[in-house]
Amino acid sequence: MSYLTFALVLAWLVGAAGAAPTSIARVDDVIDAPRALFGRTRAEIERRLGPPTTTRAVRPGTARPAEELAYPGLVLRLAGPVLARVRLSSPAWRLPHGVGVGATRRHVETTLGEPQGADDTRVMYLYSDGYPDTVEFRIRDGRVERIEWTYWVD
Repeated sequence: MSYLTFALVLAWLVGAAGAAPTSIARVDDVIDAPRALFGRTRAEIERRLGPPTTTRAVRPGTARPAEELAYPGLVLRLAGPVLARVRLSSPAWRLPHGVGVGATRRHVETTLGEPQGADDTRVMYLYSDGYPDTVEFRIRDGRVERIEWTYWVD
């Protein structure tokens, strides 16, 4: 278990007293949403969204090169052939439980329960199955400005 995963699990266990418990099923729905919406591989993504507006190599020449596919309000990072990271900055995409870009922080926390990590500018949740899949809501002026998902890739 990595230090980051351990710290996130510890933060989750300690939690704030009196906060609503995390809704594991809802968090998992939100974490799984990008793979359901966009696909898990580049072929599935392009079949659903068409060719990207731009592409960019990330860490070329390293042992773990990646590629980013950009669409309006959406950046998808592939590690090898699979989806590894998603950054969403547009309210155009409908997410489960109405927790998309533009939602209030209060709505996110009321809907998903106690986050496993939070500060003034972000709220973060972990996937239930022990993998370090996460969803992080970036907050500005009390509203979700951007959502970032990170997926475990072997």
